[in-house]
Amino acid sequence: MSHSKLYDAVSSYITLEQEDAAVLRSLFKYASVTKGTSLIEAGKLTDKVFFTLSGYLRCFKMLDTAEELVVHLVGPGCAITTPSSFFLETKSTETLQAITDCELFYISKSDLEKLYSMDSKWQTFARKLMESTIIEKEERIIDQISLTAHERYLKLIQKHPDIVQNVPVKYIASYIGIQPESLSRIRKTIEK
Repeated sequence: MSHSKLYDAVSSYITLEQEDAAVLRSLFKYASVTKGTSLIEAGKLTDKVFFTLSGYLRCFKMLDTAEELVVHLVGPGCAITTPSSFFLETKSTETLQAITDCELFYISKSDLEKLYSMDSKWQTFARKLMESTIIEKEERIIDQISLTAHERYLKLIQKHPDIVQNVPVKYIASYIGIQPESLSRIRKTIEK
């Protein structure tokens, strides 16, 4: 599988040289997974970060009520892991699962450390990726508190129309913090 999409994604954060393509090929592994595959399982350790080339993933936590709380929805061009498990080396409290068939690259924590030690630009890449993730999480928290369900859905349509088109309603509803029936009503008002 060509690493060109990965190269392009990394290039959106830092300037890469031609020889950096070989570095990416040596450390990032390709995987193709089918819908329903769990890449990270709750109760287990993870040492991988995933970069999606195609397809959609959801990260969810199982609540005591046996409901699934969707914490993240990601599509092509996104990086994802369960941070507490990856960084703190504790068992994951979340499951990362393919919503659709997916093509992705992944890197292990040890290979990521190798990458950081090669050149400071890789540390810059990680910092910029982390900054964008933190900003997105803060914005999402503020949105959950300050916006109505209708406004949250409209914002999702604006920022991530591909997710709205490719992810089942029940996952989108959980992600924006409402019941699927409420989301169906909101969608009907928008479609009029």
